[in-house]
Amino acid sequence: MLRVLALDEERDPNAEVVETEPERLDPSMFGLLYEQHRLAVYRYLRARTRSEDEALDLAGITFERAFTGLGRFRRRDGGVQAWLLRIARNTAIDAHRRHRPTVDLAGADAQLGRRAIEADRLQGERVEILDLVTRLPSDQREALLLRYAGGLTAREIGVVIGKREGAVQKQIERGLAALREAF
Repeated sequence: MLRVLALDEERDPNAEVVETEPERLDPSMFGLLYEQHRLAVYRYLRARTRSEDEALDLAGITFERAFTGLGRFRRRDGGVQAWLLRIARNTAIDAHRRHRPTVDLAGADAQLGRRAIEADRLQGERVEILDLVTRLPSDQREALLLRYAGGLTAREIGVVIGKREGAVQKQIERGLAALREAF
């Protein structure tokens, strides 16, 4: 059952939703696929990038690549969300390889008002946490991003990164322990 979510609406983990994913995807249903999975793809990419604009651009590229690659989808490879997040991961890796450092001057006016100060503090914490995440070994970093930003299960993550479910769970546990110790 496909269910359309608003951008700010989250899935209810207690809701009983029966998803019946076909073995192959029908291009005419791509709009529903987009509506159902756009937030998970965006969150994953937002956790991997420094700005919302970059995450939105990469999400667009991800769904463009997904649409052109509909014929390559196979349910046995982990389901739709795992397939989309694998595409998102590869898109982010490609973008990182092409990325050239730039200076962002847009935040220069952020010092005005209480909201700006609070936003700066929260952004600082976010940057600090993401910096700690980037220092993790790549297996732990990818597992954590796919789990908490992408919303995948350990089993689905295993399909995306090519590891067993138990190994993925261990990487998540080790990554969380390292973050607790550092933060």
